[in-house]
Amino acid sequence: MKSFKQYFFEEINGPKVIMIGGPGSGKSTYSELINKELNIAHIYTGDMMRTLSKQDTPDGRKVKELLAKGEFAPTPIVIDAVKERLKKPDAQKGYIFDGFPRSVKQAEMMEKANIEYDHVINLQVSEEEVIKRLTARGRADDKPEIIKNRLKVYERETAPLLTYYKDEIINIKAEGSTPEKISKEIIGKIKWRLLMK
Repeated sequence: MKSFKQYFFEEINGPKVIMIGGPGSGKSTYSELINKELNIAHIYTGDMMRTLSKQDTPDGRKVKELLAKGEFAPTPIVIDAVKERLKKPDAQKGYIFDGFPRSVKQAEMMEKANIEYDHVINLQVSEEEVIKRLTARGRADDKPEIIKNRLKVYERETAPLLTYYKDEIINIKAEGSTPEKISKEIIGKIKWRLLMK
């Protein structure tokens, strides 16, 4: 008799998850923990765009200029990068999008490009906690003025996705507990929804 994990991967196939959350909400932390537990691809568009910004190409220079101001990379560039990433073998058994899509426009273009998803996780974190986390990690683009701009960009560009995906959202309080416990809650809800389909 197959174990639940064998059934989960062989019969249902791995989940295709969108992880939504503001700057500092823990998208990458939870995506990595879920990636390890479910053995699905962790697709982090932020890192993909930072890597691109280091290339001396027209797209690389454009992305570098936008990221330096706390703005998002152009949607067509992101969509093309994601489509290429999904061709890799590790993405064939499911994946988790870390911070993608970042806008309703990206979500619409994602669907036109036939990029599939079946779960949308919304990480809920207070603004006070976000600022505390971001200033503590000390990354070059985590200066106070850039953080404030990124929060404004999130509210303007990404928050409308919560309405766009309103019937599919799984809300998770992503503070006040350990990342391990919160990731287990996310995984439990994903498995439950897969079984209910």
